[in-house]
Amino acid sequence: DEPKYAHYEEAMVRAIGDVAARIKRRIVLMVVGAGRGPLVSRALRAARRLEADVHVIALEKNPNAMVELQRKNATLWLNKVEVIYGDMRNKQFVEKADILVSELLGSFGDNELSPECLDGALKNLATSECVCIPRRYTAYVAPLSSSMLFRRARKHTGNFKLETPYVVNIHAAHILDDAQPVWKFRHGRPVVPTPNERTSSTVFTARSESIVHGLAGFFDAELYPGVELSICPATHTPDMHSWFPMYFPIQVI
Repeated sequence: DEPKYAHYEEAMVRAIGDVAARIKRRIVLMVVGAGRGPLVSRALRAARRLEADVHVIALEKNPNAMVELQRKNATLWLNKVEVIYGDMRNKQFVEKADILVSELLGSFGDNELSPECLDGALKNLATSECVCIPRRYTAYVAPLSSSMLFRRARKHTGNFKLETPYVVNIHAAHILDDAQPVWKFRHGRPVVPTPNERTSSTVFTARSESIVHGLAGFFDAELYPGVELSICPATHTPDMHSWFPMYFPIQVI
């Protein structure tokens, strides 16, 4: 997804430039949950664009992904990356990250354990002034009417099929009001201890009389000041396809 990774690269360029202005040593940039390495490639490109002295570390806990990271390091990255096996939540390093980069976002922002994972990473892997990319993300919901989505959810097996969120490319649906923010998460140093539980109460006014079959879920994220990604209808990042919205069914009585 070129738009997604282009935004990440721009965020890293800005972060490296800002960090280089305040520290006079090699910058440590750590990609946590590196997967097969797309963010690692962008981190190296960002460093080259600024001709900056950056030590790139790729941390990954999936053994299969580790094989691909090691292959790319030998053939594509010319062994310029330190590839390390481990879980970001409890891995310990002597060398700490000045910039911590991750792509743990889900369609509702926090629904793929980004807050829980980054809590551990910031505690164990980061300097006292570490910059996080992304640094903030917000979840949004909007009421929607879609008998098709509701029927498909109801056809699923299991006792909780109408209490389960689904990632869907919403087409045959009517969004009844503008998406409203429900909660947000922020990451970076200094860490402000905040529980990850969230609740929200939101009021909507339907544009037309309809049956509400559920809620559509979206998110936006600030990767770095001035660099944002969004799947919200009003602010959707052009040509980005990495995330579809979420559908939260509501039992129609």
